[in-house]
Parts: sequence; structure tokens; C-alpha cells
Amino acid sequence: MPILDHLNPEISDIAPFESFHSAWTTYIVEDLNEILPEGFLAIPQTSIGAREVDVRADKIRGMGQTPKGSYQPQLPVTTRAEFPSVFEVFVDYIERGRHITVGAIEILSRANKDRPSERDSFVAKCENLIARNVSLIIVDILELPFFNLHNQLLRAVKATAGYIEEDPENPLYCAAYRKQPHGESNLGIVDIWHNPLKIGDTLPELPLYITSEVAVPVNFEESYMKVCKIFRILSSR
Repeated sequence: MPILDHLNPEISDIAPFESFHSAWTTYIVEDLNEILPEGFLAIPQTSIGAREVDVRADKIRGMGQTPKGSYQPQLPVTTRAEFPSVFEVFVDYIERGRHITVGAIEILSRANKDRPSERDSFVAKCENLIARNVSLIIVDILELPFFNLHNQLLRAVKATAGYIEEDPENPLYCAAYRKQPHGESNLGIVDIWHNPLKIGDTLPELPLYITSEVAVPVNFEESYMKVCKIFRILSSR
């Protein structure tokens, strides 16, 4: 299933991206909860403190055994990174009660990219999550506004590798981030899996780490196709 142009009226008149976005997060959660081991739970369109996230993956204290991983993601790009020495207050909510947030997935909307203040806010949220060892995936399938928040995030943490060439012919991307478990709180090594994309490409599978060593695969293609079928976009083309 190729990535569609969600800004084209042929698509947006059938399913406005806000509606598509909401349904997509639900199906991503459905797929994740089918493969997450006992003691882990994916939740759609929720929050960590005052910050919203599209998909949150939590470990629930006292449930299940330490999971063993059989899924092996592709080798990442690895870079040194510098993180804030003082965290935003919202990350205090990563551990709350029995829930510990271990992963987050963000599907970018136009509102995330259209103003500098929104871009800076989104990048700060992602920077804080990675610093607190939350595995993160960002998905951008909207050509406009043309702005690469992946690169802005890497510049914010002073990364030395992992940047995506900002090419108007290939403006889309998916990227996953995982801070390696060793190192100081404000310094670290980050593993990055990134895929530059364009309309017509197939969405990739990316790893979401639920422990320091165990990842589960997030198959964006399958959930994307489910939403297209639900909105009858496939039958309209």
C-alpha cells in the first residue's frame, strides 16, 4: 500500500487527516497489544503529564516476567548526543503508580510543523523523552509544511550522525530513537533508524524498545492499510 497524498482533496475530502490520524493511532495500538508481552500495554492518544502523545507503551509493575526478545531490528546509525541537564516537569509522569512509560509513537500533523513555537515544543518533548530512556518513533507523511523535525531534534541534541537530507522530492520520513542504557543522564549514545520517504513509497517497520535490550516491531504498513480500508479510500481510487 503506497503512502497517499493526504493533502490532495481526492483523499482529504473522504478522510480529513485529523480523522485518519486518530484512527491510525487506534490500529497501531491494536497491533502492538497483539505482540506486546504480558505486563506491557499500548494506549492511544493519551498524555504524559501535560504533554500529549499519539501512542504510549507502558510497563505495568508486578505483571509478567522479564520479556525475552527474538525480534532483531536492522543495524542503526549510532551517534553521541547531549541532553538537557534539567528535565521538563512532564517527564516526572513517566513513572506513575503501576505504569512506567517505555515507548512513544508520534504521527506528525500540520499543527506540529506550521509554527516555530509548535516545532520547538514538539522537539523539546521528544528530546526529554529520549533522555529519560523512552523509546520513540516519529512518522511524518505530510509533504506540507515542508519542515524536517527529525533533523531539528538531532541538532537540538548535538548529534553527529543520523541526519536526513532535506530534499523536497523526498520530504517524508519515519525514524526511531533509542538511548543506549549506559552513560550519564545528560550525555549518551543514541541509536537511530531512519527512512526517508515520498508519496507512493511503502511505510517501513521500525523497532520500539520496551526494555533496554528487547524491542517489538511496529509495522506501520499494516495499520495504515487498515485505516485506508475503513475509510474506503482504496475502493475510491
